[in-house]
Amino acid sequence: MSLFKRLSATLVSRIDQVVGEIENHDAVIQATLDGLCKKVAVAKQRLAQARREEDRVRQQILEQNEQVERWRLRAVESAHDDEAKALECVRRSRLGLQKIERLEQSLSQSLLTTEKLARDIDASEQRLGEIKQKLILMRARNSAGSARNATHDTDIDTVRLLDETFDRWEISLTQSELVCNTPDAVGSIDSIEREFLNRETQEALRNELAALLTEEGKQ
Repeated sequence: MSLFKRLSATLVSRIDQVVGEIENHDAVIQATLDGLCKKVAVAKQRLAQARREEDRVRQQILEQNEQVERWRLRAVESAHDDEAKALECVRRSRLGLQKIERLEQSLSQSLLTTEKLARDIDASEQRLGEIKQKLILMRARNSAGSARNATHDTDIDTVRLLDETFDRWEISLTQSELVCNTPDAVGSIDSIEREFLNRETQEALRNELAALLTEEGKQ
């Protein structure tokens, strides 16, 4: 392989890779699916038209058979009185048979075509059903993957936020518990201890007053 061909192959490969990375697979498949559905719809329309034409040909064959039979009867009726007319009737019946033959050939060819077209449509519809089902599954997988990615991206931040919130809540509850459990300076003293405290306070006040009086007397 020449250098140019190798470079070209590498470039094409790289382009395919980039395109594969950036393309919207769902949109590509949906667009292709829509195109296939339109083609199948067109094929169904053509099949319906062909079958209507086949019915028309069958009706023509039926009418020609009646005409042939009528000309034959006329030939028989005219044979004794007018041989020339009888021969003309025979000739026209032959023309009718020839036309019937051409119509039957046309109908036979049309039947082969429509049968093949019908099989192709059935196969296409089955394939379309498989593609639609696969597209539904792929969309479900894609949605699940997107949800997992979104969850994964926010896992660390979410866990950190929850931890911080729990920490702040625990600190708040601890502070509240400490306030509620702090002994009351007054309420925790019984009556006897309060009596002694009052007496000691009064004694200290008297001592301080005596000291003040002694100091005033010295002056």
